Amino acid sequence: MMGKTINRFLLIVFALIVLVGIGTCAFSIAENLDPFDAFYLTVTILSTVGFGDITPKTFGGKLVYIGLVLTGIGVFGYAVSSIATIMAERSIFKMVKGVLLFRGDAKLRDHVIIVGWNETTKSVCDELRSNGCYVVVIVEDDAMAREVSRSGYDVIVGSPLEPSTYQEAKITSARSAILAMDDESKNLMAILRIRDLNRDLKIITVCNNEFMKKLFYRAGADEVVNTADISGRILASHVFEPVVAEILEDMAEAETGLDAEQVIFKSAGTTRIRELRDLGFKSVILLVIRDSQKIYYPGDDFEIKSGDIMVLIGLREDLDSDKGILEKHFGMTT
Repeated sequence: MMGKTINRFLLIVFALIVLVGIGTCAFSIAENLDPFDAFYLTVTILSTVGFGDITPKTFGGKLVYIGLVLTGIGVFGYAVSSIATIMAERSIFKMVKGVLLFRGDAKLRDHVIIVGWNETTKSVCDELRSNGCYVVVIVEDDAMAREVSRSGYDVIVGSPLEPSTYQEAKITSARSAILAMDDESKNLMAILRIRDLNRDLKIITVCNNEFMKKLFYRAGADEVVNTADISGRILASHVFEPVVAEILEDMAEAETGLDAEQVIFKSAGTTRIRELRDLGFKSVILLVIRDSQKIYYPGDDFEIKSGDIMVLIGLREDLDSDKGILEKHFGMTT
């Protein structure tokens, strides 16, 4: 569909250029006009404005005039109406976005594909952007695409069930895909489609009940988040432990306040947590994962080894500083 729209638009533009060019050259020769006056006369005839300040005086010029009137006005009128129709259908938006996305194609490596646009996916995009991730959003209609674009994200208009949509989003080089459309059946079918296109891609989706959670896992999802369960727990916490609820909400976003971060320790040897503190390390080490074993609240004498996954909690500025310490002295990946 987008290819047909582009071809139609280019054909109309080409026809207009050829028509104006022929008229300009013909008037310039027949009427001995300078190129600008010949161009001016051609445009006034085709647009039916006809000021009358320049008129053909020779027999040849009058023949050119008659030819443009009989054929040119119809072509010009069709071109104008066709362009208006394309813009009215908002197909031109798809074309422009396609070009813009293609121009940014070099960035489509290790990116995150977001399927659907609503309050949930907007929050997902904002959080990913805060953490330095590049995202591409897939939506089904132009109105939603304009909303995504206004929010500052690249967007692809297409069906979440069509392989071509994901191919345009460079699914083979993506880091992960997050599906959070309002229709859970579409999420399910999209998981099957994505898994068919990329067996290794990490797929994350949302659900509202345990039954759908099991279905999503069976379809090929790697992670399924029960948003109803999580939001229900936070709502309940506001009743009897409101401070805890506020902290949980604060940690859920990365821009300010408390946050959690996952890092992988890359030192060649072992390092005690006390040594990190001596270097100015401020974050709380909530958890260390080693060979699938979870070690909560490791003490200062605990030795961290290469390959250990650490879950840190702290203020955003402290986390950034501590990641710099780990990177400088020990090697670290997020």
